[in-house]
Amino acid sequence: MTITSSRGAGFHTGRRLGALLGAMFLFNLAGYAAIGAALQILLPAQVAAADSAGKLSAFGLVTGVSAIASVCVPPIVGALSDRTRGRWGRRSPWILYGGLATLAALVLLGWMSTVAGLLIGWFLVQGTVNIGLNIMIAVVADQVPEHRRGLASTVGGLGVPVGSLAGTAVGALLIDSALLAYTLLGLVFLATSALLALVSREHLPGGESPERASLRTQFMSALAGLRSRDYAWAFSSRAVMFLGYFAVSSFGLYILTDYIRLPAGLTAPNALTLQATIQTVCLVLGTLVAGPLADRLNRHKLFVLISSLMVSVSVALPLLSPTWTVQLAGAAIGGVGFGAYLSVDQALVTLVLPAAEHSGRDLGVFHIALNAPQVVAPFAGSLIVANLGGYPALFVAGGLLSLIGALMILQVKSVR
Repeated sequence: MTITSSRGAGFHTGRRLGALLGAMFLFNLAGYAAIGAALQILLPAQVAAADSAGKLSAFGLVTGVSAIASVCVPPIVGALSDRTRGRWGRRSPWILYGGLATLAALVLLGWMSTVAGLLIGWFLVQGTVNIGLNIMIAVVADQVPEHRRGLASTVGGLGVPVGSLAGTAVGALLIDSALLAYTLLGLVFLATSALLALVSREHLPGGESPERASLRTQFMSALAGLRSRDYAWAFSSRAVMFLGYFAVSSFGLYILTDYIRLPAGLTAPNALTLQATIQTVCLVLGTLVAGPLADRLNRHKLFVLISSLMVSVSVALPLLSPTWTVQLAGAAIGGVGFGAYLSVDQALVTLVLPAAEHSGRDLGVFHIALNAPQVVAPFAGSLIVANLGGYPALFVAGGLLSLIGALMILQVKSVR
């Protein structure tokens, strides 16, 4: 059954909603498997091989500059998809072509062996993979009833930890065969892109015509949604919280190599895989509980606050001791918190969108709150480690930023 919304797209119920949520889960799983394999294992190893002495600053440069692509792409693609018309609707073509472009970019990245080449390759991956990942959020706003968006965020969000774990495992297994790993991950992502494009295909009324405003006008107005107070505070809370998180997590492999005292015989890549496994189990638990419970209690903001505070604690926890036990405890706490956050945060923002007819545009801008911190965090993190007291100073800065981001969500006053 499909219920028609005021925008012309259909709200799915029953089997069609189940198919859409299943496709979203697989799509997120494949996308974050590629991202996780690259960021956690393959890309740090490639950077270290290209410049072992300056790996920290080189990795910060590669990830920081490349994240500019993930900042610029979402609002542009969101605005373009809002005005796209055709028999496949607004969103599906972008999901499919984004999958094709991501496969090509991943294969190119696998061929690179210099810092400059890795920067170019990862820049292209960041730009292409975020096409579909951003459009999927707009699909939720278009086609999922408001009272089911917590469930949608939960199901889609489950793909993030499972995908990250799978990607980390693939990366550790194929750490010496980066091209093969990237190719396999890219092919799986393309397959899930095709599936989601098919399932999320819209049937727009024949009388609905494309928007007459020029793309330039739409792009210039992309930030107009931030004039809405609640939307702006939700955006800022997410951006600052992720800035603190990425400042630490961006250097996960190097932290395990250079700071944490690992048990004898445990290598840093294998330790990262084990840590990711524990974090994923806890993350799935947090995701499964928080999303449906937030829907039932209608307290999305409260769940975002609590989960953000847990992430803040996990980021700063290694300050207690540079031991493997403390590191795993932080992974468990952060896993539960991050899972709960992922399952509720996207649902919250769909409830404070300024204008339903510009959901693609505004959700594209909101996606910047996840990607923009990736621009700043690697640069800032490498500077902190090098000049302000090493990794302990990084943990302090990350924990404080995450805490500030958590408290900022209290400024959101009106949620539908």
